[in-house]
Amino acid sequence: MNLRQQIIQDRIEKTAQHLDISQDLAFLRFAHSLITGTSLHALDPADVTEGGQGKQIDVFSIDQDSEEATIYILQVKHTDSISSNALVLLRNGLKWVFNKPKSDVVALKNVPLKDRILEYRSIQSDLGPANIRVHVGFVTNAITADASGEVMQEAAALTDQFDNGTFQLFEFKVWGADELVTQLNLIEKHSRKIDADIPIRYDANTPSLIKYHASGLKGIVCTTTAKEMAKIVNADPSESVFDLNVRRFLGTKGAVNADIMKTCSDRSASHLFWFLNNGITIVCDSADPVTDPDKPHIKIKNLQIVNGCQTSKTLALADSQKKLVQDTRVLLRIYETQDVDLVRKMVLTTNNQNKISSRDLRANDPVQVDMERGFKRYGIHYERKLHQFDSMASTETSSIVPNEVVAQSYLAIVLKKPPTLVGENTKCGGNFMIRYSAGGSSSRTSSQ
Repeated sequence: MNLRQQIIQDRIEKTAQHLDISQDLAFLRFAHSLITGTSLHALDPADVTEGGQGKQIDVFSIDQDSEEATIYILQVKHTDSISSNALVLLRNGLKWVFNKPKSDVVALKNVPLKDRILEYRSIQSDLGPANIRVHVGFVTNAITADASGEVMQEAAALTDQFDNGTFQLFEFKVWGADELVTQLNLIEKHSRKIDADIPIRYDANTPSLIKYHASGLKGIVCTTTAKEMAKIVNADPSESVFDLNVRRFLGTKGAVNADIMKTCSDRSASHLFWFLNNGITIVCDSADPVTDPDKPHIKIKNLQIVNGCQTSKTLALADSQKKLVQDTRVLLRIYETQDVDLVRKMVLTTNNQNKISSRDLRANDPVQVDMERGFKRYGIHYERKLHQFDSMASTETSSIVPNEVVAQSYLAIVLKKPPTLVGENTKCGGNFMIRYSAGGSSSRTSSQ
C-alpha cells in the first residue's frame, strides 16, 4: 500500500469509527462526498442502490433545479484492485438506466434502484437530456496507473457508448487513490479559498489593462497598489493564498527581499518599484475586470499567488510596520483557469529559470565593460559573461581571461590577500568561482 492509498484508508477508518458504520459503507460515503462535493452526512439513504439486482450501481444521486439536473452514478468497491469485468457489469447497469424499456425497469426487485431510474426518466422527460449532466464513477482504492490494458479498453468502450452528444455532459471516470487524494486536496483548498476585489489602475485613453484570450483561457495584465496586495496577505494569517506557491517567505535578511523592502519603504525610490520588480502572478477560478472609471477593479474568485510570494510578503510586512510608501505600485499577471494540470504547469514554469550567479548579475557593470575594453587593447579577451567566447576558435582560447581570475589576482597582488575569497566588495565587481587556465584549456573549481 503506497502513501496515497494509506491516506485514503486512514480516512475510511476514521469515518467508520466516527459514524459507527462498516468500512465498506464508510468508503461509499467518503467517495460520494468527494465526487459530489457534499458532506459525509449528505448521502440520502434512498440513493444507496447496492444489493440484489443492483446492476453494479451502488449510489444513484440526483441534484435537480428548475432548469437543469446533475446525476451521479457510482460503483464503489473498497478494494485495492480494478476489475475489467466490474466495468462490463457497470456498463450493463447504465443500459438499465438509459435504454431499457420501462416495463423491464418496473419489474426490478431492487426498489431503490427502480425508484431512482424512474425518477431520472421523469426528469429527462421534463428537462430534456440536453439539460442533464451525468457523472459516472468507478471507485476503488487502487492505483489507476497500474490498471491493465483490458480495464482501459472497457473504460473507453463505456465512454464511447454513452458520451455521444445526448447529454449536456457525460463523464466517466475511474477513481483510484491518486484521484481521490487529488480531489481531497482540491476540496480542502477550496474550503480555504480567497476572493478579492482588487482596485486597479485604469485609463480608457492610456493602455493600462491587457486582456488576452486563447483556447478557452484568459489572461490579464494590470497594475494595482502595493497596499492592496499587502491587505490581502495580511488578512490571511493561515497563508492559504500561497498554498500553490513552491516556497514560503524567506524573510528580509536575504539580499533580494531586503532590496524589495528598501525600495517600497523609500519615498525617493518607491515610484520605481513597478519597474524594478517582476510583479506577482495569480491563478484563479475567475477574473472579471470592472472598468468603471470611478472605481476600476478586478473581481477575483479563489485567488492563489503562484509566483511573487517574496514580493507579496515583503510588501505585507512593510505595511504592517507602517513603512510601505503609498505610491508603490506592483504589476499583476492574472490567469483564469480551473484546469488543475494547467495550474501545476503554470506553477512550475513561472518558478523555473536558469540559475543566475552574482557574476552574471554584475556582467554589465560599467567597471566590467571598461575592463573588457582595456584588456582588448593588449589582445586579451576579458570574459565578463559566462560562455561569452564559446564560439571562438580553439587556437585563440589561450587569450581568454575570466573576470573571476582577474578578481582573484587583484586580491592576491594589489590587496596582498591571496587566501581571501572573491567577495561582493572587490573592485572587480563580482562574487566568482576561480577558474584556472593553462595551455589553452580551463577548468572550474571552488575558491580555496
